[in-house]
Amino acid sequence: MMEMEWSYVGAVVISGLVIVFVALILLIFMVWLMGKVFEAIKGNKQTETESAANVANAANAVSAPVSAAGTGADDDEVIAVISAAVAMMAQESGTALQIKSITPTRKKPARNAWAAAAAAESTRSF
Repeated sequence: MMEMEWSYVGAVVISGLVIVFVALILLIFMVWLMGKVFEAIKGNKQTETESAANVANAANAVSAPVSAAGTGADDDEVIAVISAAVAMMAQESGTALQIKSITPTRKKPARNAWAAAAAAESTRSF
């Protein structure tokens, strides 16, 4: 059986660690660079006029949900706030917007104890 010198073993271990960390640093740099390139490409495609048109198109058919918890005066206040927000959007975009409907949202049923326990168990940290 051949015996290795400790200096040779140390040199192999240190050079292996250096190679691995240099490769990891290069990978991190390449991923960062690709992110910057794709952000620049995305920024060039979307111009200011396209984003304004998207906001106007989305706001033309406004259907805003209202929570089912409030009644009476609370609903009127929520409708007033939604109307004010739509009016501000219309003023900024320069188009006429109209609220077509405001409907309350349905409450989701609460989880039963078994479902809550399963969710807690599957999402806890290791």
